[in-house]
Amino acid sequence: MGLFLFRFWPVLVPLLCYLLWHMIVRHKAIKKGEPAPRFRDGPVYWLILSTLLTAALCFILLATGQDALKGDYIPAHLEGGTLVPSEVRKTP
Repeated sequence: MGLFLFRFWPVLVPLLCYLLWHMIVRHKAIKKGEPAPRFRDGPVYWLILSTLLTAALCFILLATGQDALKGDYIPAHLEGGTLVPSEVRKTP
């Protein structure tokens, strides 16, 4: 799960911006004595569009940037009673 969030955190940025916008607008409305806006009253179209475009960009970058991940994976193992961490050895 951590690796998923690490690679796809840009997709969450538009959602977090929308939540921040909603909190600010809600706070201002309550301060003025107006009814607080509902969550779906905001720019949902732009939120969905920006999230989809960001996800597409992440997938494109992930697909084209795989050169750094090529190699042989050596899992963690014991050598002489000590734990040797895992590593990826690049293949020529």
